Amino acid sequence: MKIVICDYKADLGRPYEYEVDLLKAALPETEIVVYEYKDENKAEFIELMKDADAAINTYVTFDYEILSQCKKLKCIALNAMGYNMVDVAAATEFGVMVCPVAEYCTEEVAEHTLALMLALCRGLRKYMKDIENHIWDYMGAGEIERISGKTITIFGFGKIGKAVALRCQALGLKVQVVSGSLKPEAAEALGLKLVDWQTALETSDILANHMAMNAKNANFFDLAKFEKAAPKKPLFINTGRGGTVVQDDLVKALDLGYLRGAGLDVLDSENPDFNTLNLLGRDNVIITPHTGFYSVQSARALQDIACNTVISAMTGRYDQIGKIVNKKELNL
Repeated sequence: MKIVICDYKADLGRPYEYEVDLLKAALPETEIVVYEYKDENKAEFIELMKDADAAINTYVTFDYEILSQCKKLKCIALNAMGYNMVDVAAATEFGVMVCPVAEYCTEEVAEHTLALMLALCRGLRKYMKDIENHIWDYMGAGEIERISGKTITIFGFGKIGKAVALRCQALGLKVQVVSGSLKPEAAEALGLKLVDWQTALETSDILANHMAMNAKNANFFDLAKFEKAAPKKPLFINTGRGGTVVQDDLVKALDLGYLRGAGLDVLDSENPDFNTLNLLGRDNVIITPHTGFYSVQSARALQDIACNTVISAMTGRYDQIGKIVNKKELNL
């Protein structure tokens, strides 16, 4: 049996030795390969994967070309809740389970969302810059308003969206939700207002994106939508998926004053080119390196879940896997 732990260099910075030890303890006769993926080495990666039984991965794209040549592959365990890096239809065609993590960082992402929101609302980036330049001016960030009584709309209402909503309510915000799954009676029971996206854009002081990445949501936030929000000049917070936003349109919306600011934990690339990233150098933009998920506790939970997923898959205990995206299609 062969298991490949594959990722880009930055993501292999984690203590993957812990994963190797977990896998070897449960599957002692297994070959464990740790592979640093590079886009230009796709052919080499395919050769490595031809006799692999399982993979643990975060951002490496498993497309049709790769999956069609992985004749022994049975499971891809993802170090993430999203699974857009895998061609699920192709995986299903070739009998490969796609297994993202169902739950591990709800609290962390919710806290990070609020941290970005509060930092922008309070002008912290500008104040910090002023202090480092020896400027002591409480009006340096312009007019600041209290957030109590403001309206935030949460796009997407999974575990994280709900956690953000509850925390915002505690801060005195009026919370609206755009969701295709939340029922009106459930929203009312939680003290939330269920609205369509058009209403959300027209009425919100803060927009928080927690939508999943799929064909329907790809490039959802574009210039037309930001323009529709312009009368309220909301803050835009994205701790969801970078692909749900047209990044160039976000830049234009900031330049045109459609948005008051942006807090971004995700961009349209996991490997941004800082030389061309025109979101930098703005007092009203805070960017973090997709770290919203991270805490010592969540990082360890992520490793445990991914490894246990592979172990369960390799030993036929499918009922112990938290989430198999294509479970029904594979008749598991």
